[in-house]
Amino acid sequence: SSGDMSQEDLLASLKQRSSRLSLSMQPAVHLLEHKLKIVSVSKESLSSVTHSLLNVLLKLFSRDSNCRRNHFFSFTETCSDYSIVLDSELLKAVQVGAPESNNIEVVDVVWRPLVVEIGAFGSLSGIGKIAASVITPLADHGVSVFCLSTNQDDYVLVKEADLKKALSCLSIRFKVMCDSERTSDTAVADGILKKANMECSKRIGSCAAVATPPQPHPRPQQHRPITHPYTCSSTQFSVCSVAPNALTSSAVILLEFMLFNKYSKEDVFFSISIIDNDITMVIDSKELSRFPEDALYSSEECWRLLRIGDSPLGFEECGIVAQVSAPLAEAEISTYYICTYYTDHTLVPCESVEKALHVLNDRTFLLHTLGAEETPSDVHTTSATTHISNGHFDVAEAV
Repeated sequence: SSGDMSQEDLLASLKQRSSRLSLSMQPAVHLLEHKLKIVSVSKESLSSVTHSLLNVLLKLFSRDSNCRRNHFFSFTETCSDYSIVLDSELLKAVQVGAPESNNIEVVDVVWRPLVVEIGAFGSLSGIGKIAASVITPLADHGVSVFCLSTNQDDYVLVKEADLKKALSCLSIRFKVMCDSERTSDTAVADGILKKANMECSKRIGSCAAVATPPQPHPRPQQHRPITHPYTCSSTQFSVCSVAPNALTSSAVILLEFMLFNKYSKEDVFFSISIIDNDITMVIDSKELSRFPEDALYSSEECWRLLRIGDSPLGFEECGIVAQVSAPLAEAEISTYYICTYYTDHTLVPCESVEKALHVLNDRTFLLHTLGAEETPSDVHTTSATTHISNGHFDVAEAV
């Protein structure tokens, strides 16, 4: 795969990742500098922001890797809308020239991205590597997350208002640090890290981990039931990395998928994330042949898409990602997780889809055993079971 990247881009990527790992052999969580916004553009309104989006994308698709450096951009088309996650600078560029109307919905919250360096974790790939150590503890501490998996990393977005709580929670197991390669504004993290490192010195001497300020810890929820309906698409998807030096030659094809896709499918899903030189695309496997040779690199594995939620999930509820990712990780099923403005999506290997549905169905039925004080069981149980059966995949046949 290294042959698909320019030498400059490859060296920059290796330098960034090696600098993280060399700071400590201990698993680390990195706070990136980006201040992100989550945006929804309706299907009918895409044309009103196409020009602005096109200008942003042409900049990101440039041969000059500096145009992508220090930017965070993710674009996902679902059957509901176009969901976009981007840094404040790119958001301003998108909003310039867009008519002042309700064409763009922006969540009125600033999100901060965390990247976890955990190293090899058995045979799992994707968010399964951090389900037990990151996703579940954050849910137990009442921190809602917005997750984006790529081929290189899993980005866990937390609200800026919850940042201190999130870092304190994760510091029990991870060394918490700012990513010096990307971060210039470290005021928030510096204050947290200085205080935590003082606690660390008192508690564990020379250990470099960030200690958590004394506070009561919530009891972990061992068997978190699934409270939202989910469906499984029959389409097979591929998770690919786009070679940075192939962005220009692939630009027309990518723009067609993003801005000019005229195909109308009930289970449409296309996602691309451009975070520095980490460029990952989730696409219908049948469409791979449209790209130039050597423009993409990935395994030959195909994935099936599970969509979580049949109505807007919102951004306040905690534990949705944990409900799905934790049991799949326990079952040793690799997963990629992509949150969007309205719903969540997880990808599982095609050969594991029946096993995954077994696991999730068991967690759905846990709702029958919980009391009314723990969860609104009757409504969610009926909704989940019915929706699965009527989805694109027949659970009765698979389970």
